[in-house]
Amino acid sequence: MRIVALSVAVACLVALAPRVVSAQAAPADKPADPAPAPAEAAPPATPAPPAAAPPAKAAPAAPAAPGAAAPADPAKVEVPAVGAIGGDMAGYGVNEAAVPPGGRMDWAERRKIRVIQKRAMLKEARHQFSLLGGVVPNDDFFAYISMGLAYNYYFSEALSLEISAAYTLDQKTSLEEALTEGRPEGPSLLVRLPQTLESYASGAVIWNLLHGKLGFFETRLTEFDFGLVFGIGANTTIIQGKGQQQTARKIDANGNVGFSGLFYLSENWALRVDYRQFFYPKEGGGVSFPIATTLGLSYFTEAPE
Repeated sequence: MRIVALSVAVACLVALAPRVVSAQAAPADKPADPAPAPAEAAPPATPAPPAAAPPAKAAPAAPAAPGAAAPADPAKVEVPAVGAIGGDMAGYGVNEAAVPPGGRMDWAERRKIRVIQKRAMLKEARHQFSLLGGVVPNDDFFAYISMGLAYNYYFSEALSLEISAAYTLDQKTSLEEALTEGRPEGPSLLVRLPQTLESYASGAVIWNLLHGKLGFFETRLTEFDFGLVFGIGANTTIIQGKGQQQTARKIDANGNVGFSGLFYLSENWALRVDYRQFFYPKEGGGVSFPIATTLGLSYFTEAPE
């Protein structure tokens, strides 16, 4: 009996042991674990784009007729940037036919050119006839009034050949009268020069180095040319002998340098101004070097076709 009672007691202890251990492991004052947070809702899925349909093949273009250019597709024209070096200006509607003679299609090349406005007056292969008048002011006792003609042929805009001639009339200056006013009564004062200029002729080359334009009151634009003159020729002088009536005419070779200017009034007319320094042998030894200044009117023949 004792053995049965002891077995029953052991069995009861074994059954109560897990409950006691569980009660000790969980104290009464510890709060219970919070409830888990609800899971966040997943974002809605982005629908995939529909698959693009394969492009339809274009029908082959019909061959162009012989001699006819196919029209360019505007969508395929490649227009270069403005100012691009070597850019094709056809994309901007500029073609060779629209560019004036001497112009350039390339913007960079055009920036390298330094020019003024084009010449309105062209002289190449034209003839020029001039009527000249002026003075030779070197002599103290005489002033020479000159009247002459000139002919020019233009090989180019810068180079021309000239043939000119002039005749002079000597007029006394006021110097002789000023010297004789204070003289006492007696023999008159005779002013006699051993050599006086009578006429001169020259063949010359004119090299036009300067071309420009002048504006007058913003209403008119006038062109002008200036060039250097190099010439040779001959002149006649009157040699005065010892007696008052003893005179002789002498011909000498001369050289001359100077400049010539033209101010154009129209396609055919121009005002002309010249300065020449002559050199020829002086009577009695040495060199005479008179200056001739002239003003004239020039006529140009029509330009060749």
